[in-house]
Amino acid sequence: MNTKKMRAGGLAFVIAATGAFGLTACSSDSDAGASTDTEVSEETTVDVAADLETAKAAVDEALAEDPSWTQVMLASDVESPTQKYGLLVMPYVPTDAVEHVTGTVNIDGGNYVIEAESAATGETWQIDQDGTISEVTE
Repeated sequence: MNTKKMRAGGLAFVIAATGAFGLTACSSDSDAGASTDTEVSEETTVDVAADLETAKAAVDEALAEDPSWTQVMLASDVESPTQKYGLLVMPYVPTDAVEHVTGTVNIDGGNYVIEAESAATGETWQIDQDGTISEVTE
């Protein structure tokens, strides 16, 4: 049931973000070449953001049940929260928009970071416990 809610929430976010992006793309722009570059970047960001938001929701759900967890694993092979190997394993199924998402999230005093690599561009993005999404630069 929780997995369905998370997937539905993630899908709703993607649809809303796509609609907002579509409205932005339809607005007048005097420099058409620059808008094309922006569209590709924004679309990639939105796709990765949806996965990051869904992963964050899974970690937040785990911490809501027991804030003492120091690690939470995200896995597509479980249907409900499960304890394995001393970790809480939360259901999470990434979309095709990402190449890789952090599997084991380390939590330090309630602080954590989840990373996702874009399948389209290879760029890595991260989300923190506050919901702030930023690009990871090496």
